[in-house]
Amino acid sequence: MSLTHAPAGAVRQGSLRELNLALVLGRIAAADRPPSRADLATATGLTRATVSAVVEDLLAGQLVSESDPAPRSGAGRPARGLVLADQGPAGLGLEVNVDYLAVCVVDLAGQVRHRTVHRADLRPVAPADALARLVEMAGAAREDAARRGLTLVGAALAVPGLVDDAGLVRLAPNLGWHDVPVPALLAEHPPLIEQVPGIPALVVDNEANLAALGELHSQPTGTSSFLHISGEVGIGAGIVLDGALFRGVRGWSGEIGHLPVHPEGRPCRCGGQGCLEQYAGQEAIVAAAGLARAELPADTATARLAELA
Repeated sequence: MSLTHAPAGAVRQGSLRELNLALVLGRIAAADRPPSRADLATATGLTRATVSAVVEDLLAGQLVSESDPAPRSGAGRPARGLVLADQGPAGLGLEVNVDYLAVCVVDLAGQVRHRTVHRADLRPVAPADALARLVEMAGAAREDAARRGLTLVGAALAVPGLVDDAGLVRLAPNLGWHDVPVPALLAEHPPLIEQVPGIPALVVDNEANLAALGELHSQPTGTSSFLHISGEVGIGAGIVLDGALFRGVRGWSGEIGHLPVHPEGRPCRCGGQGCLEQYAGQEAIVAAAGLARAELPADTATARLAELA
């Protein structure tokens, strides 16, 4: 049933407007070519008047922009197409990993507009100090985004560990983090983004989970179930089933790096023995190749490993 034929009183006017905005924006985002207003009316079942009103709202909110019309051989003026805006709202991506900090800015079309990586061994660094460094990098990213006409309205922080629903990092064994209240520590610094009603100021999650969600939203329509494996100093996985992240009963289903492959094997920072990442993690592979991390920086060691391979 199309939204224009919903029973009277079934949907509040505000909710109906939000649904129509989401419906039209989703069609524009998924289209193979920039659709016209008439194309959107046909695809959604909404009236042309409703589509025109929705499109004007999306244009005013800098969520979409008009593209030049394609050449037309027939009579009449060619219709202008609609695309996701390359200026306006954007997202801020943050990552704390064992041997680097990273920040990126992504626009609505999924294009990375800014990316900075700072390589350093963060194991001896206190969580508050690591996050302070990240905030400094995020400030530079925000300034660059503003110069490009982008406004940061959402942020996500990826960490290599177990994260609860409140953003508390329960355990990040390779960093040595235990019960780190990331949102509270970041609240001690100036806001990273422009707060928008209805959008969380910050999402904190496991890095493999967020990577899997990134892959999900960048895949062609129909790719809805897959396993994303993240292999760095640690090893993790993000599991997507039927278009949704699968977390498991306790929320930590992707922690494959701490599955024991040699029950009496090497000790792991998680407290176990013989975990997968002690044999297949980045540092384990570099060491097995005779490339001591103490002698070579991480990026140099892995580049040399690729050459040897």
